[in-house]
Amino acid sequence: MVKPLKLAPSEPRLLPFTHVRRSRSSDDVIAQIKDAIISGRLKTGDRLPNERELCGLFGVSRPTLREALRTLEALGIVEIRLGSSGGIFVSEPQGDHVGAALGALLQFRRATVQELAEFRVSFESETARWAAQRADSADVDRLVTLAEEFATLAAQEGLPWRVLVEVDLAFHQALAEASKNAVRVGIMLGIHHALHDASSSLAQEATATVRRTIGKELRAIADAVATRDTQRAMRLMARHVKKFSELERAVQERRG
Repeated sequence: MVKPLKLAPSEPRLLPFTHVRRSRSSDDVIAQIKDAIISGRLKTGDRLPNERELCGLFGVSRPTLREALRTLEALGIVEIRLGSSGGIFVSEPQGDHVGAALGALLQFRRATVQELAEFRVSFESETARWAAQRADSADVDRLVTLAEEFATLAAQEGLPWRVLVEVDLAFHQALAEASKNAVRVGIMLGIHHALHDASSSLAQEATATVRRTIGKELRAIADAVATRDTQRAMRLMARHVKKFSELERAVQERRG
């Protein structure tokens, strides 16, 4: 039976929540709240009824409801605030929430280095194009600073490769942020762990020449973004990612 839900005195809209299936009741609670948000019946900032009222609307126990709310909070879909002005509020998932969820999925599905490389070539080249089109002066300064930092560190003999890996990943993340696209930022956050593992595997192959080459490539990409040269930014990033992704894949295949 459908029960209309009034959000709050200032929110006259009604929401149809129904009793859930007993087999996976917390999953059904999650699905109904997500569906209400996707359909626009719940909007960012809306305050949901309290736990007791929600238990009645969904026909579930308080532990079941709290399990669902914990999941929704972890996904960044709701925010639970404490205190006299607290409650359960609809929130907008941020990049770090999206990234964490995607990262967990990649680990669960055991994405291969080859699959990651195949995805990155087109994805990151497109990201570079959008960055060249949308980056502001702060974005450009950040990219140039990271590229120069990489080049400076690359010239230091005996520097552990892991230090350069962190700078390189920071550059790729900064490029995503310069694209001004929250989805691209979230995806880069999500593949960060996989990228870190793949890049770290190249320690033996990361000779002084290779390190200097990467520094030059990062600077060239930053310059393309700074001059709004979208096609050059795309081409340089595709070449950069493809070359090192193929090397990462070869290392993984050699190691069995």
